[in-house]
Amino acid sequence: MKRLPSIKRRRRRRAVKRRPINVLASVLTSFGLYCGISSIFATIQGEYENAAYWILGALVFDMLDGTIAKLTKSVSEFGKQLDSLCDLVSFGTAPAALIYKAHLHEPGAADSWVGRTGSVVAIVFVICGALRLARFNVYQSERRDYFVGLPIPAAGATIAAFVLFTQYFEISVRYGVLVPVTLGLAYLMVSTVRYPKDKLKFFVFAPRNAFRILAICVIGIAVFHYARTYSLKIVLLPVMIIYLFFGLGDELLLRLHRRSLHVQTQAKAEGAGETPPDHVSESPPP
Repeated sequence: MKRLPSIKRRRRRRAVKRRPINVLASVLTSFGLYCGISSIFATIQGEYENAAYWILGALVFDMLDGTIAKLTKSVSEFGKQLDSLCDLVSFGTAPAALIYKAHLHEPGAADSWVGRTGSVVAIVFVICGALRLARFNVYQSERRDYFVGLPIPAAGATIAAFVLFTQYFEISVRYGVLVPVTLGLAYLMVSTVRYPKDKLKFFVFAPRNAFRILAICVIGIAVFHYARTYSLKIVLLPVMIIYLFFGLGDELLLRLHRRSLHVQTQAKAEGAGETPPDHVSESPPP
């Protein structure tokens, strides 16, 4: 009978030891929210370059809090919900406000078709980001090595990198590119395109990962070289675009693999005189 209190004390001590770790991850998440709100304030004041850098700062904190939570095995439901709410502000609302105020609402754009649809495009981006986070919260309990749809931090960081990159181009060029880029990112967030989830498994050497590792090495060398020669603003957008095409390339290879499996299955079924199945499906949930 006397062992019960001792067991309770041990559990309390363990809980107390875990609290600082949970608090650390939540504090880093809150710093990411601070960066997102600061980006919105910078956008209101017309400091578009600073607003873009604040979004990139939020991306750094988002990577840190998730990494610390996984390494310390202190992932909690509270932390997941807090992270989703902060992501919607930092990578949904802040980028939408930035692109609307910086490019879609500039003098000269209000009379064009881009200016008239600018607010709709920005709102669609936020809505798709919210849907992406809601789907992630529902299916995150399932163990997968990939994300279903483009993660909203990557979409928001791409918008920030786009704003920094297009400062070197004419306003008319920015108007013509921004709308399809924003809508494309919004679509990728709600799509079923797979993106790597576990960074460590992403870099594990395997025949199917050989191309990824080689491409990442080449990209890393190129980024290091051009970052020394040119401004960092020019380097960020190509890096984000390459990440986007990693998912699209994997999705294309996956569909080609499924089609080849379907052809092989159909050929075997015809050779055996059986009725072939209609399709081979391994698609993730919507």
